[in-house]
Amino acid sequence: MNTATSTLGTAPMTDHFAARIAKVEPTNCIKFCSPPTEEVLRLDKEGFHYRGQFIADAGEAHRLMVEFLKQNTKPEPTDDELLELMPETMRDEFSYAAQVCSDATGGQVKPGIFRVCLNHTALEYARAVLSRWGNQ
Repeated sequence: MNTATSTLGTAPMTDHFAARIAKVEPTNCIKFCSPPTEEVLRLDKEGFHYRGQFIADAGEAHRLMVEFLKQNTKPEPTDDELLELMPETMRDEFSYAAQVCSDATGGQVKPGIFRVCLNHTALEYARAVLSRWGNQ
């Protein structure tokens, strides 16, 4: 009788169970699922599989993968789209802060330069939030 050693000790295994374990080979594959449990695409040593069906044609496999990714990937908003969402009060505050910074330099640096920096920082923050919460 075969035995298996684990951190819990030694447990007897039937020959049938040992034979099933011996047949299991590690597989290297990439799976795309949607929802998380339903396998839609799989790439393995045999090739490309779509919804359980082998796809021999590389062009068709590529088309199916691109179609799947387009349907299941949300596009990132552009900088302009994010800036459009900026509340008016925030825009006013940025303008005021940029003017104060410009005045502090004696007018040597125009407010627009400070405003670009403030907008850039706001966009970085917005992208960090989107990244962290996955565009929910």
